[in-house]
Amino acid sequence: MDNNIGIVFIHGAGLNGSIWDDLIKEINISSLVIDFPNKKIDGKAIDKLTFDDYVSAATNQIKNWKKDHFIIVAHSIGACVGLKVANHFKNELKGFVALGSVIPINGNSFVSSLPFPQKLIMPIILRLFGTKPPQKSIERELCNDLTAEQTLKIVNEFTPESKALYITKINFNLPNTNRLYIKLKNDKSTPSILQDKMAKNLNANKIVAIDSGHLPMMSKARQLAEILSDFVNEIVQNEKTTNR
Repeated sequence: MDNNIGIVFIHGAGLNGSIWDDLIKEINISSLVIDFPNKKIDGKAIDKLTFDDYVSAATNQIKNWKKDHFIIVAHSIGACVGLKVANHFKNELKGFVALGSVIPINGNSFVSSLPFPQKLIMPIILRLFGTKPPQKSIERELCNDLTAEQTLKIVNEFTPESKALYITKINFNLPNTNRLYIKLKNDKSTPSILQDKMAKNLNANKIVAIDSGHLPMMSKARQLAEILSDFVNEIVQNEKTTNR
């Protein structure tokens, strides 16, 4: 693709940057994969991480990338991090893509954006049982349309996050940029009706639906690559038209 716009990929809770591998093979765009800071510290210290630690880790990786223009593609809870990261790159950011994401209203948290009664129950679950769900829950909610090999990878590599990622109320000012919400029609983790609400919270310019579970970058890599390529192409063409 003949343009200078790259893609920053931000994964969801418990996952890691390798979930994007199949997608990146399908897409001919310069890419940066963000990993959360919990991957580099001892398990007992994870809950000492603040939400700002997540944002700083992502921001520093992008600064070191030294890309002039890019879009952010944020998956699931990763959008909460992405919304704050975007504040640091108002000149470089050309688009924001929410992939089956929870988009809080400004001043709210991930948990407070969930429907009743989840918003009341989840803080209790986090406090009592931590942030790593049982294996059966991971398989049911995240892996319903993955192969057995892919499911095993997700289960084996799933890592707990800091509770701060879930409960911190965030204030953000997303730059006036292109906004796409990709709705996952077979997502067992983020229900369709909730995704519709989150797309409105994002004030998305466009909503595209894909028939996949929670991890389309693994189950529908080629289709997702086409959607993202089209999105970047539209941005490039619009800028060419504007600059004429």
